[in-house]
Amino acid sequence: ASFLISSGHVIRCRTLARELKQGGAAVTFLCRRQPGDLINLLEQEFSVLSLPKQPIAKCDGLEGRDFYGAWLGCTQEQDAAHCLEVLAKAGVKGISWIAADHYGLDARWEAHMLMGLCGSDAAPKLLVIDDLADRTHQADLLLDQNFFGEATHQRYQDLVPPQCRQLLGPHYALLGPEYAQLHPLVPPRTELLRVLVFFGGVDPSNLTGRALEALMDQALADLAVDVVLGLQSPHRQAVEELVARRPNAILHGPLPSLAGLIARADLAIGAGGATTWERACLRLPSLVVAIAANQLPCSEALDQAGHLQLLGDGASVTAEQIRSALLSRMTEPKLEKAAAALTDGWGAPRLAMAMLGPQGAISLRPAIAADEALLLHWANDPQVRANSFSPEPIALKDHRHWFQKGLTDPNRLLLIATTADGCPIGQIRLDRQPASAQADASEVAVDLSLDRCARGHGFAAELVGLGLQA
Repeated sequence: ASFLISSGHVIRCRTLARELKQGGAAVTFLCRRQPGDLINLLEQEFSVLSLPKQPIAKCDGLEGRDFYGAWLGCTQEQDAAHCLEVLAKAGVKGISWIAADHYGLDARWEAHMLMGLCGSDAAPKLLVIDDLADRTHQADLLLDQNFFGEATHQRYQDLVPPQCRQLLGPHYALLGPEYAQLHPLVPPRTELLRVLVFFGGVDPSNLTGRALEALMDQALADLAVDVVLGLQSPHRQAVEELVARRPNAILHGPLPSLAGLIARADLAIGAGGATTWERACLRLPSLVVAIAANQLPCSEALDQAGHLQLLGDGASVTAEQIRSALLSRMTEPKLEKAAAALTDGWGAPRLAMAMLGPQGAISLRPAIAADEALLLHWANDPQVRANSFSPEPIALKDHRHWFQKGLTDPNRLLLIATTADGCPIGQIRLDRQPASAQADASEVAVDLSLDRCARGHGFAAELVGLGLQA
């Protein structure tokens, strides 16, 4: 993290680290010291090894790989050497996994790290967390939590080894545990009374200020407004002055979680980064501004699919555009598609399972109406479709009819497999077969599927056994 890189990479890695720690893992962070690095935040919970300060080159005018490469402040080979040096000095051995989350790193850094760590110990496995799909990786496991419609599952075809397990899409978004807990409880919004404004802790372009200017319109005066901005933001004072001028507006400092504010809001105005999945999980309609080039393609795909309303990029969106979009919502409320279908908040436990394997026994519960999107996600997994009678994706309309009919069918038992903490990882369905010349009514057809995170751990046999018991 830094003022240039922002904080999203560190925050999502901290979310994963908490899950891994809960599963019995010892976690060490490697971070380079630079302004806005968040090392002090991580040290409250984890061991942190600091890489030496490197002056970061000016990024003005740089684009693509050159821009992200400048974030390192050195070559990938030098960065890997620094990492190996601090690990050796700290006596960290027996490493099972390296997790890399940095746009400036690719297969070159990964190869240096793996080569440097495969001495007497078994070679560690490599997890790569990425959003860009613009370079090759030497990964055993890859996470990209972004949504690109039908292209979501094809983006890394030639960028990772064939054996690399890919966890792709918002289903695996790294959210705190409070989101999974609140996910089934937050009802759809039916009126617009409260707005949440959040463009990240730093918000260098002061989009928060533009949103507040829009909310000064007299026609929007009855709206309650929650504003969240970090204490280190260069525009904090200007935002404080705007909030003081607007009745029924509250400025919040850094919060341990946005979940409470998201749950009580009726509309969000914010960026297209990681908070997208927090808003989606809790069904919050959103007006979105892409504040970085890499946010734009995903935000456009979500807009086209009806999950949010994209206003444009941060350089061009004006206060007047935001005001117009808000007024439109006041006069003609627009209901996005159920964005909650994108993620149920269990992404971090699923990724931790893919890394650590099973942690305790699984159990079965009856499927409920809220499981509709989850079952469609599993049914449309490309690997599942490739092994099905029909390889074509199942349409939402067809799945809804099948699912709702099946919930009340006395000849069907539809069960969801969950971990000890409640994370859904698969399903088993038993359909009683009609009596015929070939079969009697005591026979059932069994169908089962497992989430990608749960494959390869021997769950299928356990799932069949539990299903037969049920």
